[in-house]
Parts: sequence; C-alpha cells; structure tokens
Amino acid sequence: MNKLISGALLGLVQGLTEFLPVSSSGHLAILQHYLKFPGDRLFFDVMLHFATLLSVLVYFRRRIVEYLRSPRILSYIVLVTIPTGVVGLLLKEKVEVLIRAPKIIAIMLLITAFITFLVDKIEGTKKIEELGSTGALFVGVFQGLAVIPGISRSGSTIFASVIAGVDKEEAAPFSFIVSIPAIAGATLLETLKLGNHTAQLDAATLVGMTVAFATGLAAIKIFVETLRTRRFRLFSAYLIAAALAVLLAG
Repeated sequence: MNKLISGALLGLVQGLTEFLPVSSSGHLAILQHYLKFPGDRLFFDVMLHFATLLSVLVYFRRRIVEYLRSPRILSYIVLVTIPTGVVGLLLKEKVEVLIRAPKIIAIMLLITAFITFLVDKIEGTKKIEELGSTGALFVGVFQGLAVIPGISRSGSTIFASVIAGVDKEEAAPFSFIVSIPAIAGATLLETLKLGNHTAQLDAATLVGMTVAFATGLAAIKIFVETLRTRRFRLFSAYLIAAALAVLLAG
C-alpha cells in the first residue's frame, strides 16, 4: 500500500480511537503490523498522538482555562502526571517490543473490554474538585499502565475516576486534559531522540497528523455522548470481536 495512503489510514484510526475506549496504540500497532508500515513506528505513533493532543486543546479550551484557575485541580493534574511518568518510563522498553506482538496486544484489548464493561456499571457522584490526592494518584497509575498497547488510556482513566467516586461526565474532560502533560512529554522525548534526523517527519507522517487531528475532534463528541447514554458495553463487544479476530488470524 502507498505510504501516504497508509499514513492517512493510520491517522484516521488514531483520531477515531484515541478518544474512544478501544486503545489507539493497540489499533495502530496491529494495523502497522499488517500494513508493513516502514520507518520508525514509535516516532510515527507519538506524532499522531501529538496531533490528537491538539484536538484536546481545541475542544476543551474553555475547560482548560477553568482548570488553570483552580489550584486544587492543577494539583490533581500534577499528581496524576507523576505516577503516569514513572510507570511509563518503567514500561517503555517492554512497550517497544509489544508494538510488534499483535497477539499479546489482542489479550490487552480483552482486558480493556472488561474495564469498559465495568464503566457502565459504576456510578460516581463527586465533582472533579472532590477527587482528592489519593484519587489523583490512582488515576495516574492507570494512565501509566495505558502505555501498554491494547490498554485504553481514556477507558482506564475514566474507570479509575469513577472508582474514585467521580461522576462520569465530570471525569470525561479531566481524563482528556490530564493526558496533555503525558503526551507532550512523550513527544518531546521522541523529538530529542531524533537530534538532526528530522527526515522522519515526512509527508506520510504529516498527512497522518492532519487526519488524526480532524477525526479526533469528531471522536471526542462521540465519546462524551456515549458516556452520557451508558453505551460503553458496545465498545466492549467491539473489543472482544477485534481481539478474537487478531488471535485467530494467521
């Protein structure tokens, strides 16, 4: 397949799955495996995540301003980021191996399916201001574990938030906004690793980033509506089907 078309397809998948509880990294790794996408796959993934980060900044710009005016919520964001960074760094080398192991990713998708199913069953009542320091650290650990391909970041952080007692609609914007430091940090690390080798930011990567940004905005709207109507079990069914398809593939 033409590399530009592959880049656009992967950007579409990233944009649609980053904000849905189905693991964008897992989908990208599986697709890249079967598409035989050339080049530095980890760098490509990070740049697509950066594009969807821009989607978060645009969609939640007003909520971000509100959070910036709240010292308590800012402290929660810092507390979430600390365990996220620690767990992410500890798992980084293993992740670079896992992105080339689609059957292991499929097993992780089944775990995400179970987590996603539970989200519909748990009710929280707290506002995000009531999350508490322990709750923030708890969310941070789950966000760190989501570095594993196949484990959904949005699904994991929403799950952790509602387990901590936060209302789902309060947890949704918080879940996306706390991803900003993690994704920005990962992008910076990958960019520094490149040094002068900027040739990796090629046309296919730029096309993928553009598509990921545009579809990311649409996916956020879908996520918020699905969360409100308690239809996360649909994502569970999809994840089970996708995982089984990969496990049964030759």
